[in-house]
Amino acid sequence: MKRSLGKKIAFGFSIFSFISSIVSVAIFAFAYSARGAADPIVASLLAIIIFLASCGVVLFYIGQPPRYELQPWDPDLEGKAGRNPGSPL
Repeated sequence: MKRSLGKKIAFGFSIFSFISSIVSVAIFAFAYSARGAADPIVASLLAIIIFLASCGVVLFYIGQPPRYELQPWDPDLEGKAGRNPGSPL
């Protein structure tokens, strides 16, 4: 099964989030060695790493192609169910 356009976009942003989190790890390592653990910038970089990695994971799973063919919600679409005479629809 193929990915839809929305799933392709989500998968692309997940790759971008993973790459950005790796870049943030490199910046964090540099800032931690230069400024120390008590600096608020270092704590913010750590929060950015966690945020980007978690967004990447969520977007990765959203961007996965469907595992099986989804059936329509309305059984009338395939003609398997008759209309209820008491129904307003």
